[in-house]
Amino acid sequence: MDIDASTAENDTAAPKLEWRVMLPVFLSVSLYAASAAAALPILPFYLKEMGGTPLVFGIVIATEALTQFVAGPVVGQLSDRVGRKKILLATQVTAFTSFLMLALANAVFPALLARVLFGFTGGTFTAAAAYAADHSSPANRRQAIGILNAAVGLGGIAGAGLSGYLSGISLTVPIYAAMGFSATSFVVTAALIKGHVASHGFDETVKSRAASDKASIRSIISSPLIRVLVIVLLCYFFAYGMYGSQIANYLQATFTSEGNSFGPRELGYIMAADGAINILVQLFLLQWLGRYFTERRLILLICAIVAVGYITVAFAMTLPVLVFALLCVSVGDALARPTFISALSVHAPRERQGIVLGTAQSLLAATETVSPVIAGFLIAQALYGVWTGAIIAFVALAAAVAWTRLPLTDPEAEGQANE
Repeated sequence: MDIDASTAENDTAAPKLEWRVMLPVFLSVSLYAASAAAALPILPFYLKEMGGTPLVFGIVIATEALTQFVAGPVVGQLSDRVGRKKILLATQVTAFTSFLMLALANAVFPALLARVLFGFTGGTFTAAAAYAADHSSPANRRQAIGILNAAVGLGGIAGAGLSGYLSGISLTVPIYAAMGFSATSFVVTAALIKGHVASHGFDETVKSRAASDKASIRSIISSPLIRVLVIVLLCYFFAYGMYGSQIANYLQATFTSEGNSFGPRELGYIMAADGAINILVQLFLLQWLGRYFTERRLILLICAIVAVGYITVAFAMTLPVLVFALLCVSVGDALARPTFISALSVHAPRERQGIVLGTAQSLLAATETVSPVIAGFLIAQALYGVWTGAIIAFVALAAAVAWTRLPLTDPEAEGQANE
């Protein structure tokens, strides 16, 4: 069997990627991302007004990530059993409640509780990604995941941009905007997404076996290739967690432009620009690179791009240099998320997409329970060089593992060629 015939046969066996199916979840994810992006830019400054230090902010972010670590596999497995729509609705109600708690908080501890609750909504993207996997084939899986990442980018533009503007009124106003986005996301999900059990298309025996299987991280990463991908993923996102959790505090302490220090408005605009870059990467760059790059080469390219960005941030003294650095990191991260998620999804059984992606989300959250605290300590002690060096070291480790352990060609491509 030739490659084209094999590919066509594989595509026929799986649902086609259709916009009428993907558009509702695209809108739902966009609105959820807008709510998250509206609240996040003001959070370090909101906590600072309550007496919080960079270390305190790191602890808050780490505690939120710990919640995601616990909830990720559970939410993913529930989406396999009860359907994606019910999980999306539940996480959106949780997000709205957490924003309300955050808006009413007048001390660090209530704000911490609000973010812990928000951590449970990390399953939103897991359920949405599993929905995308349900309606895509291995051949277009990266495109489907990329569409959701574009949705995150679009939401980031709207939420962060609005937050940057509204923060000039009050740091609380963007949180109420986040509540509005969250409520709208609930309505869109309830009205437009059709409820279904994720493992549709399989007979009842398969569904029953999938539901009763005992999920564990060990069973998920039993494949040597997936083990390597997970190690690379953890190293990469540990570095990104150290960067993303403290970049606002770092720039506030070290960077000034035209006599103005870095604040919530600037962070909001940076996040909006990051969202725009995300969309452009998903719509144009990712699909083009996917034609010419294997997973291994693409991961190495991503590591190289973000490494340039991280190094440049450390030496940025002018606005153009800082913009270049942030552009590199944004482009690299926009490429990284769909690449890693797609790679894991392609090698997972179709009836287990939710639990596999949920476990991956949980592993990412595990890195985020540690990296913000370490980064917060380093920034609070003004150890900026150590902070930058640690970030670059983890990216280099991710690249080294990918270079030495990932195959030169994609295994699924080899399988098609041999048929």
